[in-house]
Amino acid sequence: MLEIIIPILSASLLKRFGVFKEGHERILIDYVLFFSLPILSFKAGYDIHTSTEILKVSSIAWTSILVCMLFAFTITKLLKLNDKDARTFLLVSSFGNTAFLGYPYAYTYFGQEGLQVAIIYDNIGSFLLVSSLGIIIASGKPNLKEILLFPPFLGLVLGLLTKSFYIPFTLVKALDFVALSTLPVILFALGLSIDLTGIRKNLKLSLLAVLVKVFIAFFVSLIAAKLFNLPEIAMKVSVLESAMPPMMFSAVLAIRYNLNPNLAFSAVSLGMVLSFAYVPFLVRVVERLF
Repeated sequence: MLEIIIPILSASLLKRFGVFKEGHERILIDYVLFFSLPILSFKAGYDIHTSTEILKVSSIAWTSILVCMLFAFTITKLLKLNDKDARTFLLVSSFGNTAFLGYPYAYTYFGQEGLQVAIIYDNIGSFLLVSSLGIIIASGKPNLKEILLFPPFLGLVLGLLTKSFYIPFTLVKALDFVALSTLPVILFALGLSIDLTGIRKNLKLSLLAVLVKVFIAFFVSLIAAKLFNLPEIAMKVSVLESAMPPMMFSAVLAIRYNLNPNLAFSAVSLGMVLSFAYVPFLVRVVERLF
């Protein structure tokens, strides 16, 4: 987890020492949204091979996200949250950190085969919904143009459409070079934006969001994985990915659309810390069940 902790902590310290100022994180967020993430999405779409298993794994992602969204929407109405808080809560309660945390966890517990399943779950399952429903929630309106012109979504579509074309090795290396910058840059941007005091201020909603995202998704994905009758590794990784804490990209959207970034970062940070404790426990449960 040092790969995640070091960029976030370094950014926070550099901001405290005055090297970076308020608002600098938006430049990095724009870099990710309009440059590195679209290239990463293109590579994912180009490299992924379609099959029935991919559809089943993706369906588990879609089901768990939609059920979490339904629970989160009900909670926002019961708590009578204002519009910005409600939309932020929906984002962090519905979409999981299936890449930045999901990939390392999947590889640690299930090896290279597990990582391949995690990539499918993240790109075809989670990413498609966050780049469509996520944008609708964040912007507050069903804007088809916003979704279709969302750069990472365009990258994924372009990758899928050009699968039959040959890409020279030198160009692939160049694209990989840019794509690899996505994770450290977004982590650094999150470090610049994070407010540790905000966790205390938003503890109730943050904890509630983490509980919805982790445990509702976990039980829903367990049922779905059994019904879809996937291979053992695919079932285990799909359930593990569903139980990832709130997605970092939800916090990116909260910044981008002027929602409640403090709540978003609080939920993301709290979920990340708690994952170190609950993920090993959930893995043991999954190993026993499958």
